Amino acid sequence: MPNNEETATTVKLEDFKDVPKIPCARNAMLYGMGAGTGVGAVRYLMKQRIPTAANWAVAVFCGVSAVSFELCQMARKQKLEKLQLIIKATDSRPIPSNERVTIDERGRNGAFHVMVDLPETKKD
Repeated sequence: MPNNEETATTVKLEDFKDVPKIPCARNAMLYGMGAGTGVGAVRYLMKQRIPTAANWAVAVFCGVSAVSFELCQMARKQKLEKLQLIIKATDSRPIPSNERVTIDERGRNGAFHVMVDLPETKKD
């Protein structure tokens, strides 16, 4: 089983360059940083101990970042499911122009009710 030193040597600075490209990662990190800083500052003002405040700040950063990342990913998946339902419904039948399409369907994560106004198509 590798120890902490061996594990730390496997992490490279280049590994962190792709973090902003991951959907929801940037916002999750920012929320975690803000919450960790706030809780760490309050904890320091209450106890006047830097190690305790730092431990709380790191713990809150990790917790808030993880929770906000997962919530964002869940919302993103729901939006993608809605888009797939819209595409499936509009591609399956010919729709006259200027018609409002209502899609009611139950997806994996709940029921969807989407209304789509289709643009006017020009007939030549």
